[in-house]
Amino acid sequence: MKNTILILVMLIVSNLTHGQNNYDKISEFGQYNGDWALVESNGLLGFIDREGNEVVKPKYDKISEFGQYNGDWALVESNGLLGFIDREGNEVVKPKYDKISEFGQYNGDWALVESNGLLGFIDREGNEVVKPKYDKISEFGQYNGDWALVESNGLLGFIDREGNEVVKPKYDKIQNEGKLQGETEGKIEIIKN
Repeated sequence: MKNTILILVMLIVSNLTHGQNNYDKISEFGQYNGDWALVESNGLLGFIDREGNEVVKPKYDKISEFGQYNGDWALVESNGLLGFIDREGNEVVKPKYDKISEFGQYNGDWALVESNGLLGFIDREGNEVVKPKYDKISEFGQYNGDWALVESNGLLGFIDREGNEVVKPKYDKIQNEGKLQGETEGKIEIIKN
């Protein structure tokens, strides 16, 4: 009888413990973020700390290493959409982008983002500084030092380095004539058909 009660108590404790930590896989601690371990539950990824506390609920399909895009962030993917979490486990950019480029490729502290085939920018704080609404965005400085050429529905305009639309996309063609001898900036010719 004592053995039966002991076995019954052990089964109950085992079920309670298993119910609290229902993970399919647990990686080694420290591989991603200091005292965290990557966990998998039903094919979704998250993190626990050394005390077993869930710091990032398993809800992501993929989690990259911290620091690959932005110093204290890790790229996450959920249902094919990308975003970021920080080293405290906070979702700083909700997964809503199809693509995210590296920060600084276009404008200092910005990353080019794509959503539904349209382009925009986010900054290093996770703010959307240019809403994804352009079909194309050129590099800054190709026409004017502080502007980038943008295209929307086949029409051209410009945004500045603060994310403002300084010339609304309404032109069929904008031609950069290049620098003439003695000029410091290129001459811009705008042609409206």
